[in-house]
Amino acid sequence: MNNNKYFMAVPNDIMNTKNPLHYELLNFDTNIKLKLFIALLAKSTMIYKKNKKKGIQIFSIKGFLSDNSFIPRKSLNQTKLLEIINDFNSPFFDILTLNDKEISFELSAKYIKTLKSGFTNLNLMELKKHKDLKTTKLAILTSIYPSTPNNPKPYFSLNYLLKYLDVTKKLPRTAKIKQIKQAFSKLENIKFEYKHPISKSAEELPEHYKFHYETINVEVEKTDKIIEKTEPLKKPWELSEQEINDVEIKKVSDIEIDNTFDVSDLDEILEEHQEPISKIGHTDYKRYI
Repeated sequence: MNNNKYFMAVPNDIMNTKNPLHYELLNFDTNIKLKLFIALLAKSTMIYKKNKKKGIQIFSIKGFLSDNSFIPRKSLNQTKLLEIINDFNSPFFDILTLNDKEISFELSAKYIKTLKSGFTNLNLMELKKHKDLKTTKLAILTSIYPSTPNNPKPYFSLNYLLKYLDVTKKLPRTAKIKQIKQAFSKLENIKFEYKHPISKSAEELPEHYKFHYETINVEVEKTDKIIEKTEPLKKPWELSEQEINDVEIKKVSDIEIDNTFDVSDLDEILEEHQEPISKIGHTDYKRYI
């Protein structure tokens, strides 16, 4: 399976809140519908960018619900898939239909116009672990807008997230904020803080009523925690007889491992772990939020 289908090139123009397609990108009421739509849009965009062909184009949905897919499979069958796709009424497409395991599509002129801008790559496989709609939406937003050296603490305003995450309007304000906090807390690679006045009489500052966040490297974070918990090494004369024996056993084990590893295997290992694709036209651009 082609690794390219695991990425979506999101046009920078769409992330301008004044663009009519901005709020339509994630405008879905279930997690399955959102992920399925993103997968179809990613594939259709990739095909169009490659051939620039006008009119209706076709591709197979084979592999969309495989083990490697980021789309939840348990809740989908062929009938449900047909119902969802043929019910999409999106301004990103003039035509989008499923028939006999083939997608027929034609991108809208409004969407094609945004493809002339720069792009930010969205890793779709990172969405696989997210089971609820608000967390998936927030994962997409924070991936498109990660913290960078030039912008170490990006933020989203409360009102923006209330609208984009489609938080229930009838809820009390505190309950609405709680829902957003819960979605943020499920993102392992994000540290966040909601800033607000400490009391009704306190001065309102520019950073208030905003969710400030930072993108972190999860693996580095875990390693740091392991290092913090590791006990300091004992001096040789502090070791018990059992600990000395354990060290000797480990030395023998290390030699056996070294003998089983052949340097000629290195090229194969590196090939298996190559980056799927590089950033396409990724540029730092002004935040509109």
